[in-house]
Amino acid sequence: MNARTIAFLFLAFASLGQTQGQPEPQQPELQQLERIIAVVGNEIVLQSDVDAQLFQMEASGMPVTDVCPVVEQLMLQKLLLHQARIDSVVVDDGEVTAQIDRRLEYYIRMFGSVEAFEAEYGKTVAAWKAEFREPMREQIMADRMQGEIEGQVRATPRDIADHFSAIPTDSLPLIPEEVRYSRLMIEPVLSEAEKLVTRGVLDSIRSEVVSGNVSLTLAAMRHSEDPGSKYKGGCYEDIRRGAFVPEVEAQVFATPEGAFSPVFESDFGFHFVKTTNIRGEVYSMCHVLMKPTVPEEALVAAAELADSIAVLLAADSLTFEAAVKTYSTDEETQNQGGRVINPRTGGLYHGVDELDRTQFFLVNELRPSENSSPTIVEGEEQQAYAIYRLDERKPAHAASPQQDYELFQMQVEADLRQSKLSKWVRRRLAETYVRLTDDFGSCVFDQDWFGESAAGAE
Repeated sequence: MNARTIAFLFLAFASLGQTQGQPEPQQPELQQLERIIAVVGNEIVLQSDVDAQLFQMEASGMPVTDVCPVVEQLMLQKLLLHQARIDSVVVDDGEVTAQIDRRLEYYIRMFGSVEAFEAEYGKTVAAWKAEFREPMREQIMADRMQGEIEGQVRATPRDIADHFSAIPTDSLPLIPEEVRYSRLMIEPVLSEAEKLVTRGVLDSIRSEVVSGNVSLTLAAMRHSEDPGSKYKGGCYEDIRRGAFVPEVEAQVFATPEGAFSPVFESDFGFHFVKTTNIRGEVYSMCHVLMKPTVPEEALVAAAELADSIAVLLAADSLTFEAAVKTYSTDEETQNQGGRVINPRTGGLYHGVDELDRTQFFLVNELRPSENSSPTIVEGEEQQAYAIYRLDERKPAHAASPQQDYELFQMQVEADLRQSKLSKWVRRRLAETYVRLTDDFGSCVFDQDWFGESAAGAE
């Protein structure tokens, strides 16, 4: 019997042996360490799986009042994982590491620091990553299996019309006010002399590290401006090639393992790297990143240029699109006339409740086709000046396909994916062993987990 099929683990406190003339010893006190909640095929759902999911949801601001949906979601993940193992779905170590690092960075930003995260979770970052590694691999395998099952779905205009017709008029969702807007960004221009100052400082730090006077870990903590690695010794592990900017990866693969690269420049600033491991297209490395300090005169020059552009726009001597193409330093919007895409939907409309504080106050006061005054904002890497234009304002309204086609398309396609997944689950459950503890016997699940071919709850 292997470890995955052990339902309960107990820790027995030591009991003293009986000696003559002493009373009968009490039964040893038992402490439950773990238990199995459900069995799905060859996979198990542990109580610790449920607890970890609840922790993640509550840490993300989603308090859970009903644990049944959490248990069902974990059972579905195990069913997908069971099939993924049968189909020999493989996930490489680099992908697992990258996902763990992204999750960790999210938590650290949420809690404010590494120390706060460790205090909340009750484990060091290293222990958390080690514990989370296999669950993350299984989650990626299950997600990949689900993607293969759902495949590519595309809603037709007829599907969307039928979906809309089936919704009672008084049940149509109310769409909040939305806006479509554009942005022209002017970032300060750094001179070569200013860049050389930063390069010189980083060269000195590198020399101290290479000579052994300062550890790379300490140098990263003191000087690196990469929030994703500075509290991890500047290190990234098991990264698949293509995850970082080309300049960084070129130095990683050009530097022998254990050696340090020279200082080099990328769009993010100046770096030096230490290559720690290369396995084909997967590598591990540590680095220190420093960004040049923007001098006050460069910021003033950016402000003056932004003011000049605003004057030309107000006099209709320059179109907004032409100004963006000529002057904007924002690569995301420069080639699309300054139009800002909603990262959540991939479309151009933004709910006013989705705008950050600066965007809301700048855009909300404008009329369609009106430009804002130049305003100082936080750019990608430094402070910058921006001019916003309101392209369209869509008042709050009851949803309709004419005005909200993308919304209905997303809903219909989500329904189509869910339908395909539900049909697959029903087929698989007909030939998959499933058991569930009595604790959750009263749960009402979306899927019929205990059909004729599946074992019922205990």
